[in-house]
Amino acid sequence: MTAAPASPGRLERRKARTRAAILQAASTLFHQQGFEETSIQQIAEAADTGVGTLYGYFTSKEELLREVLRAARDESVERYRSAVAGNTPAIERVCAALQSIAEYLDDNRRLLVSVFRLAARNQSFDDEYAEWLQRRFTELIESGIASGELRPVPADAAARMLITTVMTATLGIGAWAGRTGDPALLPEIQQLARALLTR
Repeated sequence: MTAAPASPGRLERRKARTRAAILQAASTLFHQQGFEETSIQQIAEAADTGVGTLYGYFTSKEELLREVLRAARDESVERYRSAVAGNTPAIERVCAALQSIAEYLDDNRRLLVSVFRLAARNQSFDDEYAEWLQRRFTELIESGIASGELRPVPADAAARMLITTVMTATLGIGAWAGRTGDPALLPEIQQLARALLTR
């Protein structure tokens, strides 16, 4: 007697669990040992699956890195949304957004260094998130200007400047070298945003 085939719902749930296990294993290993130092074999073993099964879900280690970072970005966006309410003043929304960006960068520093290296070598990573972030941050500033809460500044330029500042500061690049992990860093950037945007 043969077993009845699994129902589509059950099969889909099993596939979702396998995919989630692979992503969790990749995230853990990438954060612990680094992207370059982690092999597909190690990820498959940590996910308790085979390499062939892993490739059935993800075409490359680079795709896994993209998905790990996408999940982290989604969590960051949710933290931001839960930190602001409908009546939160525009400048507080901007400061909360800067905090979310800084936390995302800090939490994923090691992975983002790998992304920068990959992009420098073969331009294989798209700028989907960067474009989305720029657009959303610009809209946030434009909304505050339209409501009269923020000073009428060039919204796109202000958004670019603030995003670039929080990124380079959090990652300790250029003039911000040596300040990584400094607890005064984010409040200083938020103060800069207030000076730039409020009347």
